[in-house]
Amino acid sequence: MLVWALFGSSVLEARVRAEQETTKKPTLQERILEVSPGTMIEVRLMNKHKLRGRLGEVTNEGFALQTAQGTKVETQKLAFTEVKSFKQVEGTTGKKIGRGVAYGLAGIGAFFVIMIAVCLSGGCGG
Repeated sequence: MLVWALFGSSVLEARVRAEQETTKKPTLQERILEVSPGTMIEVRLMNKHKLRGRLGEVTNEGFALQTAQGTKVETQKLAFTEVKSFKQVEGTTGKKIGRGVAYGLAGIGAFFVIMIAVCLSGGCGG
């Protein structure tokens, strides 16, 4: 019985350890490595500042962030220890406007195609 108690508890500990490893959240460095260079990100630093820019080169110690300052592009090197969190920033406003225009034009085009089809089938009253 003593052998079972010792063996059973070690199996239980191994199972719990395995579950913890599979549910372990990826580190900040692992998450940044999954992002393609050139992607827009927003970084929150440990000192509460926020930076927004394009992800540059990623190393073992940190990464580069390209930010626009007026007409100039600056590259800042950030250490992983300085960063509290980051998130990918969705498309810029220009992309959103362009997408809206494209959808609008597609809708207008579909309307005219339907109207032409209705007229050709004899539904225009002529």
